Amino acid sequence: MAPPKPDRRKFLKLATSAVGGGLGLIVVAPALRLLGEAAGSTTVKTPIDPIDVGAVERFPVDTPIKVTIVAAEVTDAWTSARDVVLGAAWVRRTGDKSFEVFSAVCPHLGCGVDFDGKQFACPCHDSKFALAGAAQPGAVAKRGLDSLEHDVTADGRLRITWARFALDTEEKRPA
Repeated sequence: MAPPKPDRRKFLKLATSAVGGGLGLIVVAPALRLLGEAAGSTTVKTPIDPIDVGAVERFPVDTPIKVTIVAAEVTDAWTSARDVVLGAAWVRRTGDKSFEVFSAVCPHLGCGVDFDGKQFACPCHDSKFALAGAAQPGAVAKRGLDSLEHDVTADGRLRITWARFALDTEEKRPA
């Protein structure tokens, strides 16, 4: 018996399908990777390192000073931005190199907290906070102002680690 003859049309169909499929993968694979990579990772990356807010001498003893917390760079899945304002903090120098640092975000609903010369106050719901950050009697907020981690460098610079916290809860926990 004679061996079967190769079918030219069948070969061309298979070859064309293979080449077309390969080209399709070359085009589609990067697009799928671009979309899938962001879904499996943290897309916005804010700084977790302390941010320098100035020399210790900038802050007078016992007088709260509001400072703006500015990140040098914030990145997301596709872009990066420089000099991004993350929020604000109240800094009170209590000694030579000792400080109390509070987020300027009200722990009730996130309004900006002001200082009226005697105590911190939230203008949205009239919550009042003592100079040390504790909620005053009658405050709507369920907890005091959120303290922020901070340190003083060897060359006398105050650095604050910015963080956001869950709102309207009794315990302080990251948002």
